[in-house]
Amino acid sequence: MKSTSIHSLNADKGLNLLEKPVYLFLNWVNNLFSYIGVDRRIKFKNFGDLPWRDSWGKTFPSSSPARKTSDLFWKSLPWDEIRNELGGEIHIFDTGCGHGNYSERIDDGGGHLLASYTGVDAKRRPNWEELERKHSNFKFIESNSNDISKLISSQTNLFVTQSAIEHFDDDLSFFKQAKEFTDKANHPVMQIHLFPARATLPLYLFHGLRQYTPRTISKITKLFGDNFQFELYGLGGRRCFWLHFKYFTWPVLITRRFVKPTFDVSEYEPKLRQAVEIDTQTNPRSPLFWALIIEYHP
Repeated sequence: MKSTSIHSLNADKGLNLLEKPVYLFLNWVNNLFSYIGVDRRIKFKNFGDLPWRDSWGKTFPSSSPARKTSDLFWKSLPWDEIRNELGGEIHIFDTGCGHGNYSERIDDGGGHLLASYTGVDAKRRPNWEELERKHSNFKFIESNSNDISKLISSQTNLFVTQSAIEHFDDDLSFFKQAKEFTDKANHPVMQIHLFPARATLPLYLFHGLRQYTPRTISKITKLFGDNFQFELYGLGGRRCFWLHFKYFTWPVLITRRFVKPTFDVSEYEPKLRQAVEIDTQTNPRSPLFWALIIEYHP
């Protein structure tokens, strides 16, 4: 298998009127039985256990709930511990990096502990050169996710993706390449991947190829052997879902205003804070996003 999806319809490439309902139906089917056949090695963790409140003021006030909780997750990670666990230096390989925005967000969140950062995307972005000039340890490469093996530096010890793997035609092929590298590595390697859960299908509608559930995430983790460990965090929940629908899905997708939604941030931000607070009091079975951590120790 090359993909966790039962179909190959990619909304990024455009869908005609006949393909759109088929796309929605097939993704709905792909998201069924979310907790059946889950890899027993996956440890479900609660995002509320991380110190996310300390980083709230360091995020963008108009971010969507999924983007906000993702940014909070990156900034709440114990970066000093991660660096020590990885041998004293962090060398990131970021696939599907887009404009490279998360290169600086991760670097800032980690207290500028990155020894090197390599960003890869299928489309070259105009701001890459500026980031490379600003950060001598940053590098960006234009490449498809199916062909990254030869681009991975031998020093790489942290693979990351943010809102990327749902766009990969063959997401399992990407993880197989990461596994092949890791199996040959003589040092610890970690992976951190953030991607949409099934709850985003009615919120995003035509976005990438797929969403993910613990069942389909298990198709990824089962590629890896017993010397790997897996943690899975759910980001956001029911309160964040309805807030996203009101402020983003309804004005942009339903009422067909093809502009960035405009709203009173001073009204929105406290509601988002409250929604995240409530959702983190439990470990939601249907979050907006998943954060998967994969650890390897040779």
